[in-house]
Amino acid sequence: MNILTLKISASLHRALQIASERRQISKSAVVREALEKVLADELKQTGPAATWVGRWRGVLSEKKSAQPTDERVAHILSKHLS
Repeated sequence: MNILTLKISASLHRALQIASERRQISKSAVVREALEKVLADELKQTGPAATWVGRWRGVLSEKKSAQPTDERVAHILSKHLS
């Protein structure tokens, strides 16, 4: 696991401590769960398909403006944007 160091307010630290004690898990585990919950959409957006779509977003709107360097994109353009 990687290590993250951050500064938090006294009230946030108290809430973290209470959650940790109430749930009987470490403060690190509480923070990990909270980050995973908040960043779930970001994690979904970083898969190979999302990366590929992000790279080509807007380029595929018109066949004539696309300059594909990827054979897959050239195939999609020729097949679907005729």
